[in-house]
Amino acid sequence: MENALAIKIRTILDNNKDETDLSFQLKRLVYEHELQFGSIRDSKSMSELYAENLSLAMGPSENNNIIKSGFTDLDKRTGGFSPGELIILGGRPGMGKTQMLVNLALNISLRVPVQYFTFDLSSARLTSRLMSTLSGIPARKFMQLDLSGEEKLMLASLQNEMSSRKLFINDSCHNSISALKMHCLQQIKDQGVRVIFIDYIQMMSSSRYRNNRELEVSYISRELKNFAKDNNVCVIATSQLSRGVETRSMGSKKPQLPDLRESGSLEQDADKVIFIYRPEYYSIYEDEEGNNTELKAMLIIAKNRNGAVDEVWIKRNRDFTSFFDFEGFKNDFSFSNDRLTEIERPSF
Repeated sequence: MENALAIKIRTILDNNKDETDLSFQLKRLVYEHELQFGSIRDSKSMSELYAENLSLAMGPSENNNIIKSGFTDLDKRTGGFSPGELIILGGRPGMGKTQMLVNLALNISLRVPVQYFTFDLSSARLTSRLMSTLSGIPARKFMQLDLSGEEKLMLASLQNEMSSRKLFINDSCHNSISALKMHCLQQIKDQGVRVIFIDYIQMMSSSRYRNNRELEVSYISRELKNFAKDNNVCVIATSQLSRGVETRSMGSKKPQLPDLRESGSLEQDADKVIFIYRPEYYSIYEDEEGNNTELKAMLIIAKNRNGAVDEVWIKRNRDFTSFFDFEGFKNDFSFSNDRLTEIERPSF
């Protein structure tokens, strides 16, 4: 028995003798079939779009749709994150990608609902990271159940602060792009989710291109970008980098766009690519100007579709429980009062 699609194809073949019209009808049928579970918006005229954008430009100076990262200099350089964007946060192991993602999730979830997919850590371990970031207590103490009475009281006092955040966590091992999109659609509908975090993109899979990892990652990247755009949400995903960073000389360990692992499409699809780089990981304790880089990290804005590329310094605490704003390197050179007197005193 023929299915509905086969019947439609046979009808088109029977009723269309002109080759051009036949080709058009078949293409249209294919598109309709692909859109069976989706929809396409109507086209808008340039005058309509201009009027809409003019209304935005003439309105309040602050855009309520912009999502602030919570890091002052990063927000200044990027203009914040926007709905419809795919943002890639890349770094080599040990740089602090997950910790940075945890910081961003805590900052952003104070203002808008956030969905966090953790494919690398269990929900219990990720929650330990979140609690560690809020309290400053090292995450290992949570895992080892080695908390002092004072630390337990501190955690109890932070419960309200944690519950004020609209943060939803999913550690499902079913990490296919199709399953993720379906869950996100439900969370957008039920919880009003506006930002989706994924840690990390190389752990995702799809039913397509299973024998070609580069094509598979390219497909996942494009699907994430399309999902962000179609549903007006911001997707922020971490990505591993290739080992090429490690083979470069000590003076050039900063990540570059070609270092994105397994697919150049990540660079192409992303609206922003931000690398996290800690010089001290490579025993580099001074930057090019001689500034001390201990407990510092650099956020390298390597791609910014709507702005300039740049570099931003942030700092971390010694237990590596959190990243913070960094006010900038200060010149520690100063004269003592005795030396000033010597300079003022004429010599003969």
